[in-house]
Amino acid sequence: MDDPSVPSRPRHGRPLLRPVLLLAVYALAASFALSEFIRFPGLNSVPAEHFGPGFFGDMVYGRAPRPYVTRVLVPLLVRAVVTLTPAEAAQTEADAIRQRLVRDGKPEWLDRYPFEFGVARVVLFLFLLGFAFALRELARQTLGWNGVQLDIVPVVALFALPGTYGYMSHLCDFPTLCLFTLGLLFIAQHRFWPFFLVFLVATVNKETSVLLTLVWAIDAVRRQGARHALPRAALQIGAWLAIRGLLALVFLNHAGPLLFFYLARNLGVFGRGPNYFLFRTIGNWLVVPVGLNFIYLAAFFWALAELKKMPRLLKDAFWIVLPMAVLALLFGNVDELRIYYEFYPVILLVLLAGTSTLLGYTPTRPGAHGTESHSSPA
Repeated sequence: MDDPSVPSRPRHGRPLLRPVLLLAVYALAASFALSEFIRFPGLNSVPAEHFGPGFFGDMVYGRAPRPYVTRVLVPLLVRAVVTLTPAEAAQTEADAIRQRLVRDGKPEWLDRYPFEFGVARVVLFLFLLGFAFALRELARQTLGWNGVQLDIVPVVALFALPGTYGYMSHLCDFPTLCLFTLGLLFIAQHRFWPFFLVFLVATVNKETSVLLTLVWAIDAVRRQGARHALPRAALQIGAWLAIRGLLALVFLNHAGPLLFFYLARNLGVFGRGPNYFLFRTIGNWLVVPVGLNFIYLAAFFWALAELKKMPRLLKDAFWIVLPMAVLALLFGNVDELRIYYEFYPVILLVLLAGTSTLLGYTPTRPGAHGTESHSSPA
């Protein structure tokens, strides 16, 4: 037993151990998700017969067709790093990437843009890492979780991501995950101006950022009333129209439609039985359901059944599934799960909370965490 008369030594290393371990584990899971994202279907995966064989380079340098070219956040970041990097250092890294990944000039796009690819890979990795920590904090804020149970939430999210890959991999995908989750976190904390900043960046990344406004408005009207919420909702809508309108104007003369109309194709997808039993093997060790797999559909309906037990913010955010489903049916590939990334953190937390309840763990969900309280605006 320790002698109470002898003061104990402070343990300087221990407070740092947990965050360092979390960072290492999340980085490993993010690397797995990113490597599979690059491999399948790949960063140059938009069909060559539609948009040419150099889609990655065209995205980075603003030559791609609409609507993809208007999603400029990652291309701007990549071009900024390329511009600021000394030519000799950029060439050294480009040669190293070519040596590792290019054979006989193939793939041609990677042979032409190796340094840009290297930068994009780092940028996407950082967004995945940001998503992991934002999701962890969102789970703590909304579900009241802590300890190991809280720590494993991002690991589950990152290792489940490859099941959502298919058709195309886009530079805007992981920023969408990160920024939308961060926006939900600031809504939970009732911090409007940080939320608004994230909303602006998310709007530069992709037009679906307007779904954040929907969640914010539902939460704000409930807590503060419509009269108080209206000016800030108008500010968000005005900013969204200004940013997306400017981007549409900048790329007005680019090929490609602003929207694709896929209703007939999607109705056919629903009518084909095998589409509900699709799986894919990753690295000969992991089998994941893909597309409209019955496992995902069952999970969605279970989440609906569990929703009544969930914190208010998750109930509010679940409403985005309605406009997303309509837009996907009309203008997207309805079985392309990456187009639902705004919904991913919401349904994942609902499913994990439901699973936790089944296992007998039901932590307190305090109103101070921004889920039920009626606090004043930030």
